[in-house]
Amino acid sequence: MRVTTGFMLYVEGKPTKVSPTLKEAKEQAAAYLPAGVPLKIESHVAPAPSQAWNYDHTLQQWVEQR
Repeated sequence: MRVTTGFMLYVEGKPTKVSPTLKEAKEQAAAYLPAGVPLKIESHVAPAPSQAWNYDHTLQQWVEQR
């Protein structure tokens, strides 16, 4: 898979789709929320360091990974 600037959605640890904005990545992830599978969004916006957010199904919100 080629590295692309944007926000990569991972479903169950597998890359699925790159979105141009974090908002769009979260909207794409919403389709997987009822299944309760692990979800992660990782930013790939150079030159900034990568950031990642995991969805916490217990809290029902995105939590920034540190």
